[in-house]
Amino acid sequence: MSPDPSKCVLITGGGTGIGAAITREFAANGWNCMILGRREEPLKVLADDLASGPGLVSWRATDITDPAEREAAYAACVERFGPPSALINNAGRSATDPLLTYSQEDWRAVMHTNVEAGFFFAQLAVPAMRDRGHGAIVNIGSVYGSLGINNDFYEGKLAWNDAENRGPVREFAYAASKGAVLQITRELATALGKWNITVNAVTPGMVKVDANPLGDAIEQRLVRATPLQRMGRPEDIAPTVHFLTTPGAAFITGAEIKVDGGWSVW
Repeated sequence: MSPDPSKCVLITGGGTGIGAAITREFAANGWNCMILGRREEPLKVLADDLASGPGLVSWRATDITDPAEREAAYAACVERFGPPSALINNAGRSATDPLLTYSQEDWRAVMHTNVEAGFFFAQLAVPAMRDRGHGAIVNIGSVYGSLGINNDFYEGKLAWNDAENRGPVREFAYAASKGAVLQITRELATALGKWNITVNAVTPGMVKVDANPLGDAIEQRLVRATPLQRMGRPEDIAPTVHFLTTPGAAFITGAEIKVDGGWSVW
């Protein structure tokens, strides 16, 4: 399969974890991929691994919270492959701290990465999608964007109260940011439908990634709480993301599609 010049996708956080699986999925389906991330090494390693095709993969180390770097990354994508017909807002970060000492700096860093960057990448990508007459944006959310975290599942990582009595240890900004991702998905879907641009969210459940090892005890508790009785894999998420950019998903917009092994049904 030769790369289709009309099929270009820009993927943030495209070098590791779920993002790397998404990159592999698109490349395998003949897409030209521009992948962004904070660190050069995983981006380069992945691009080199996929160099034999069928899709072409280019990469750029980018701080997506910096407006100038976002614009430069988008321009590099356009120069290399042309304007993207699909945008995957996958990059994310979290900050785990006690409630009473949770810092404004950490809060803002999470929001800048998980919410702000995706919105402004959409702002960059939409004009060309509008002019082309179609486009697709997929935002990667989390089941914790609509569900609270049960600290009991994460004993050893999250505590109901830390040793210094600073309150429950949780990922407050992460949860808030993923809730915002769902709502901005709905708002963009409503706003962009008249231009035949679809906007959807994929919300993974408990996914095992090498970059964030949870430990056997936590994983076992999460598996028991998942109807399919296993942890998800990045490769479980990627096909749904790809599908939402294809003609078969042309009448799907504003949707939240849970890929969570049933986590959210009970």
